[in-house]
Amino acid sequence: MIFREGTFAFHPDANFNFQMNRLVMWSGADPEEVREAARGISDLRSWVSTFLALGEKALGEGRKGPAMAYLRGAEFFLFDDVEEKVRLHERARDLFYEHHSRLFEGGVLRRDSVPYEGGHLPLWVAEPEGGKAAGAVLLHGGYDSSMEEFLGAVLYLRLRGYAVCLFEGPGQGEVLRKYRIPMTHEWERPVRAVLDHCGLDDVTIVGLSLGGMLAPRAAAFEPRIKRVVAWGVMPDFLAVIMSTRPRVLQLGSKVVLRTGFRLPVNVSARVEMARDPMAEWGIKQGMYVFGVKSPYGYLKAASKYQIMDIAARITQDFLLLGSTRDHFVPRHLYKKVIDGLVNVRSLTFRLFTESEHAENHCNVGNPRLALDTVIDWIAAVSR
Repeated sequence: MIFREGTFAFHPDANFNFQMNRLVMWSGADPEEVREAARGISDLRSWVSTFLALGEKALGEGRKGPAMAYLRGAEFFLFDDVEEKVRLHERARDLFYEHHSRLFEGGVLRRDSVPYEGGHLPLWVAEPEGGKAAGAVLLHGGYDSSMEEFLGAVLYLRLRGYAVCLFEGPGQGEVLRKYRIPMTHEWERPVRAVLDHCGLDDVTIVGLSLGGMLAPRAAAFEPRIKRVVAWGVMPDFLAVIMSTRPRVLQLGSKVVLRTGFRLPVNVSARVEMARDPMAEWGIKQGMYVFGVKSPYGYLKAASKYQIMDIAARITQDFLLLGSTRDHFVPRHLYKKVIDGLVNVRSLTFRLFTESEHAENHCNVGNPRLALDTVIDWIAAVSR
């Protein structure tokens, strides 16, 4: 496995720059093409049109790998046409499986699905090469992930001797777009379905981004999970959403949500959406992921995505991976998680830094370092 290492300065906007790095590091986009394209991106509409054009160009040249990445990039910030989002997601997914057909046809990876609430949870299964597994890893993403971007992680874990099950859950990828099953904070439900389907009973669960809240939540209710890796901290999703807002708004939002006053939340949110396209995308995307009809519903749903009320129920070995310059997550939230994990069997905290090229959200600039840390930790706590 060959991983890139380094954080690219593609764009002055932190959100755009992170997503561009994510496309390069996780999905196979060409960094020089992205660097050139970034010069013409100033807002969400130019983002979508630019990556659509890049995708069509790459496809016309027979470069299915980058084409898939660019179409996924275009779909990511498209929010005003759900049908087009679904169509782009399907095109990108189909290109992915065409491009990587030998991995699946040759038996390196096996595609499967798990029946769930009138739909299915897509699943990949990878058995370790050349013998008995060192352990089993159950891997999943977070708020806006699709399973295809974790191909490198699955293959690397397999190469290092682990059996791997990667799944998409409610609110993610195909489960949201094809089956219209919204996300649930009760992540133990899809995890239980996957564990039952795969017959696993001694598992390390690894959740990325919002998965850093979802995986620990599942572990609190599922004894077959023996080790927990929170790859990115999300102890309180509402706090993360509101972290860039003035303190008075942060406190006020919690009061309003508790009292159920929908009107002021909806009115103020729609004013902000009209003023700020990124806020419009964020709120509409949240409504889509959570399956709700209003900004109030989005914030109310987001407030359920926290582990502090069940943190004391988590008794497994726990690895928390953080980063010094995570533009999504304030650093003080790490302490909140650590202080809440009072009954874990062991707790390891690893804060990655800029000198390691792993300072961004989910250590996107150095995925191999993060994976090596996870692998070494599993070996240490499993002795």
